[in-house]
Amino acid sequence: MSESPLDSPPDPVPLETGDGREELKSQAVRGAALLSVRQILVGLITVGGIIALPLLLSPAEFSLYGYVNTVILVGAALGDLGLGAYIMKHRMSGRDLGRSLALQLGFWGTVCLFLLAGASIGNPFGFSMLTTSLLLLGLLLFSLQALPTALLEKEMRFKQISAIEIVQRIVLITLAVLLAVIHPSEWSIPLAAAVAAVIGYPAVLISSGWRWRPRLGGGEPLFRGFSSQWWQVRIANQAAYAAYPLLGGLLFSAHDVGLIVWALALTSIPAYLAPMVARATFPALSRSEPSERAAIYSGLFRGLLLIGVPLVAALLVAATPVTEHIFGPEWTDGIPLLRLESITTTIGIASTSIVPFLFLTCSPSAIRSVCVTTLVAIIVLAVSLSPWLSYLSISVATIVCGSAQLIAFDRLLHREVAYSPIRDMAPALAGLAVGVAVGLPLVLANGSLAVGIAAGILAAVIQIAVTFLLKGGIDVRQALGGLRNRGAGAPV
Repeated sequence: MSESPLDSPPDPVPLETGDGREELKSQAVRGAALLSVRQILVGLITVGGIIALPLLLSPAEFSLYGYVNTVILVGAALGDLGLGAYIMKHRMSGRDLGRSLALQLGFWGTVCLFLLAGASIGNPFGFSMLTTSLLLLGLLLFSLQALPTALLEKEMRFKQISAIEIVQRIVLITLAVLLAVIHPSEWSIPLAAAVAAVIGYPAVLISSGWRWRPRLGGGEPLFRGFSSQWWQVRIANQAAYAAYPLLGGLLFSAHDVGLIVWALALTSIPAYLAPMVARATFPALSRSEPSERAAIYSGLFRGLLLIGVPLVAALLVAATPVTEHIFGPEWTDGIPLLRLESITTTIGIASTSIVPFLFLTCSPSAIRSVCVTTLVAIIVLAVSLSPWLSYLSISVATIVCGSAQLIAFDRLLHREVAYSPIRDMAPALAGLAVGVAVGLPLVLANGSLAVGIAAGILAAVIQIAVTFLLKGGIDVRQALGGLRNRGAGAPV
């Protein structure tokens, strides 16, 4: 049998030159497109769930959606313990992968057992043991799924990733809605997530061709070097999201947490593609010349803004009529949250997608410091503001600290490669301001659902038009050409 690349000694992935750079651009675009299609489908499925579940569950019951989302995101982002990033930059032997799996099992198994024991003694969130057990089962399986998924990403096999994750989301939303209809309860959504995890983990193992058993011994050090710093940054970023349900559960009532989770779920729709761009571009960026990376990222980033920011404009304008006429009076207290979270989403489109580019361009320790400082600042500011702003405090703290983080990232990149993501964002932000300024007075004058939807669409159209007028759009023909130019790259 010929030697597999994963059975070869670890070594740095070589940089591509000449035609290879063009192929990497093409692969990055194709990968982003495939994952974007996946994310759009997942988004449509999720939108159905976000609309259906609040109509079937109370805000307190729906708050579990936030905890389930935290489990899924933490598992996907942190489950590989940073070793996925190492896989992207190096070739790993089968022995290393076996050791990595053993490390995963030891770490996440211990974490889940510790949390289960803590819940049985203290139970700070008031969950039943069934709900807690289902959440922790999901956390364990989604975390273990991250390492074989990294192998698929390294080989740019995004079709397989997309198929598995779409099926998982269909299972999660369909089963959650079905359980909410048959037996609405606290454990409905956690059970659906656990079933989706049980289906997805074996599927990703088979797709990645995983054949390595856990092995004890050394391997890539977890808390040293690139993989450690990458993992710590992802911890900080995911903890900033988890602060909504976790910190909210400690500070506010279950009803208030339900409103927070509902607003967060709705406003996350415009940013659905940001994590996919990060996943699709990291393998290509890591193999490209440093001078090429800004161009690869910038085009995809502007495409993200062209998709996400018009949706933010529509949400900002139509928040009141959509909430009042679709979700009902039980959710109207969440309208200010909906608007605040629309702003955090705009910031998040940039800060989520840019992390791989930052790590390959700037000092990883500097990025880690910025992200950890931002997380601490969000928590401290949210707790400080909570006596005055109540459940709005986390959103306000995230806007203030997230803006400061984005400015810090902008300065780091400008210093290293003379690239400014804020400059790329300027046309989209100007379009957002103009679109909201035109659409919002229409809604204030007439609060009907039809006027609200029409005003939201108008705001989105104006946002896109202003973006293109200020030369902030993308060349659609060039992007489509990149999709067609498959070249001789790795299969996807």
